[in-house]
Amino acid sequence: MTDGRPDAEHGWESGWEGHAHAQRSRLARLPLPEKLEWLESAHRVVLHIAAARKVAPAHRPEER
Repeated sequence: MTDGRPDAEHGWESGWEGHAHAQRSRLARLPLPEKLEWLESAHRVVLHIAAARKVAPAHRPEER
């Protein structure tokens, strides 16, 4: 596994090299209902993060 590609159908690449390509390949093989489920889950995460930012804005140092 030196090139970052998985050595088996369900294996994981080692390191960051090739990760983006391998992830795109995994997602491309998903059937449409699973892709939709993944997108809906990702959307819930985005909404959760956005709500958390509204509740607790980032700390900003006082301007002098």
